Amino acid sequence: MPFQRHVQSAKMCFAVGLTSSGTIGAKTGKSLEQCVEDIQAIQAAAREVRDDVIVLCHGGPIAKPEDARFVLERCKGLHGFFGASSMERLPVEEAIAGVTREFKGIPISK
Repeated sequence: MPFQRHVQSAKMCFAVGLTSSGTIGAKTGKSLEQCVEDIQAIQAAAREVRDDVIVLCHGGPIAKPEDARFVLERCKGLHGFFGASSMERLPVEEAIAGVTREFKGIPISK
């Protein structure tokens, strides 16, 4: 792969695309299965250059703990998941929507 000559860091975070969940998430993207294939390929290529590289996955459809679990269980040698929107924006969106529904559900006395 072309990026192999650029692998110099001992750490690498492979972003599998824009987060595809939530109100402002990407409308198209890869499946979790495609992400597993891509991560495995990138990880293998990085290890050809540097066998001590630490590889994390991030983004795309990996938005909930069960998504991260799916990928981590299937990618041999992957060291973990790096969360951003999945840990700050998405939980806040869910909480705000839930509280708003509760307020909207309060009956008004007439």
